[in-house]
Amino acid sequence: MLRTVESIDSTNAELARQWRASDARDGDALRALHQTAGRGRLGRSFVEEPSQALLLSVLRVLPLADLEDRAGWLTLGTGLAMVAALRPVAGDRLALKWPNDVLLDERKLGGVLGELLDPEEDKIPVILGCGINTAATVEPSPGAISLAMAGLESDPATVSALIDRYMTELHVRVEHVVTNRIGKLHEELTSVCITPGRQVLVTTVTGEQTRGRAVEIDMQGALLVDTDNGLVRVTGSDADLI
Repeated sequence: MLRTVESIDSTNAELARQWRASDARDGDALRALHQTAGRGRLGRSFVEEPSQALLLSVLRVLPLADLEDRAGWLTLGTGLAMVAALRPVAGDRLALKWPNDVLLDERKLGGVLGELLDPEEDKIPVILGCGINTAATVEPSPGAISLAMAGLESDPATVSALIDRYMTELHVRVEHVVTNRIGKLHEELTSVCITPGRQVLVTTVTGEQTRGRAVEIDMQGALLVDTDNGLVRVTGSDADLI
């Protein structure tokens, strides 16, 4: 069930609260027209003006045993779902930057954020959130872009259709993760992610930084980076193109 609210601190945070209060179930989705404390990766903020971005979170309750070491593919799959949903609007101008940024003309259109909640028996609740700049006419943040700024359709009907496509595409990719069809996701990610082959600045959760050339994304969704100290396998971090 999709519910829309005018304003909230964070759609991810609200869905988590609803789950803990037994007020949400598998497949529930929450959209906000504005967030007062939108969150991105590594604790960063996602800033937007009211009604100028698609802000949406989906709750999935998945079999814990089926995720094993594949949980990272939930976030990667969410990004793939958004790119697929945006194709009718933006075509081949779209790409992904590992691990969670959606790019338009190599500028940040938005991002996705996957969060695992505490397991309950053999199930684990997962919240998959996205924030996509739609109707903004000026940079929502330095270097960012919106559909409107790129001369693309961003009216309510377009966004509504985008949500419908995204929900369908997201379900497909979550099922790929659960059923261990990682090869299919890896192939898709390889075709749309522009990070491999580029120079990157990797920032870890503790703030440590490493420079190098991104080589490839492995089957666990980690980024392999060739640095002065050898090949480094990067997870749980961010990699800015430089």
